[in-house]
Amino acid sequence: IKKQALEKTEAVAAAIEQESKIENLIKAKGFADCVVYIEGENCNVVVQADSLTPQQTAQITEIVTDQSKIVAQNISIVAVKS
Repeated sequence: IKKQALEKTEAVAAAIEQESKIENLIKAKGFADCVVYIEGENCNVVVQADSLTPQQTAQITEIVTDQSKIVAQNISIVAVKS
């Protein structure tokens, strides 16, 4: 049981680190703020923007796929107005 708990804790810590790295890279592309949540093979990205162009959506998708093992079909990107 301890081993399983330790593995789960390590997985959560790795996901948090990955989420933080992706958030920083997205902010570096010019977005004021964003939140990334990874759960298993899915990723939800919420960015502060009035709307997203296809190019911006592609940039965010590329960042997530480059920094994780998540495929583009499992990435959800939502723009939230400031």
